[in-house]
Amino acid sequence: MVSLLYHVFSKLPMRILYILSDLFNYTFASLYRKKVVVNNLSNSFPSLSSKKIKKIKNTFYKNFCDLVFETIKSISIKESELKKRVKFKNMHLINKHIKNNERVVVLTSHQCNWEWLLLAAELNLDSNLHVIYKKLKNIKFNDLMYRSRSRFGSILVESREVIMYLKNKLDKVKVLAVVADQSPRLNSRKIWSKMLNQETAFLESIEFIPRFTDSYVYFASMKKTSRGRYEVNLEHITNSKISRKNQILERYISCMETQINENPGEWLWSHRRWKLTPENNQ
Repeated sequence: MVSLLYHVFSKLPMRILYILSDLFNYTFASLYRKKVVVNNLSNSFPSLSSKKIKKIKNTFYKNFCDLVFETIKSISIKESELKKRVKFKNMHLINKHIKNNERVVVLTSHQCNWEWLLLAAELNLDSNLHVIYKKLKNIKFNDLMYRSRSRFGSILVESREVIMYLKNKLDKVKVLAVVADQSPRLNSRKIWSKMLNQETAFLESIEFIPRFTDSYVYFASMKKTSRGRYEVNLEHITNSKISRKNQILERYISCMETQINENPGEWLWSHRRWKLTPENNQ
């Protein structure tokens, strides 16, 4: 039933979906993880007034509702429409690496619409995009999202299986995408660093995978140009061979903080990003 409704809603024009998004925002959205959102914002921007925090919060919920309905649209959106809605400023940089038979790891974050970012990237690359993802607990919804995310040819690799996959099929991987600002599991290998004024845990694989695959590392920065339209810039972070210890993570955090500070309402503030602390990780 949920899958059927999902497909039915996805067939609606975007203008109708945005009307539904507005209705959802005005009624229920602000109740969703309200305490988490306010705490995350307050801890990340301790110098901002409560008025400015509230403004960012309201912008976040409006963008979050749009994200929900844009994600629903993902399972049926046409290639031509997606290409119009997500523009890449410099994808030729990645395609040049592919042409030169060089591997690339692209790190991105939960900014704007990462679902459309990954789908549109597949349409603009000269090779298949491999994407690391976390399997969802709900099996039916996980299957639905898997079909949606891979419908243009992207190859999804579950995060717990990625190292074995890379060991066995490295020759097939040209471009690997990682939404790298997810909170690690308690028993995961992790690195601690400061992000947005807070001690933050990151998966150790952010450093390990580019080195293991001998890849050039880029950061994909996404910003909204108008409702339902986005622009993506690819910034070269480093080469895995010449980077010092934790340099990839440090540059990733720097790029991400710049992106968030420029457009704070476009990041995923409802995520329990700081549920792990150095104290409770013991």
